[in-house]
Amino acid sequence: AVIGFLVGEAVESKTVLFNGEISGPAIGQLAQVNPLLWVFLGAGIAKAETIRAEIGWVEPENVPFDKPGQLRDSYIPGDIGFDPLGLKPEDSEELDVMITKELQNGRLAML
Repeated sequence: AVIGFLVGEAVESKTVLFNGEISGPAIGQLAQVNPLLWVFLGAGIAKAETIRAEIGWVEPENVPFDKPGQLRDSYIPGDIGFDPLGLKPEDSEELDVMITKELQNGRLAML
């Protein structure tokens, strides 16, 4: 994030992105972005989250009163069926090992 912050100032108005309309210090560049971009970005995020919720969670009308937000039995958190390269293992034990490795790598990266 720090590098992106500094590079954003270094290449000011030298990129084709936003046609050089964004200028000034990096701290003020976000406010200069066209508001229409935020509308499309928000709509895209809302659509992605709606699809994820439909895949992972049981419909509210089918959930017992004492179990709000119940996940589907077949749902594995994070698995929404997007695997274009076919990297997801078919064996459930291999999948558990891969999930554990990804969590450990993510935790290490945060340190």
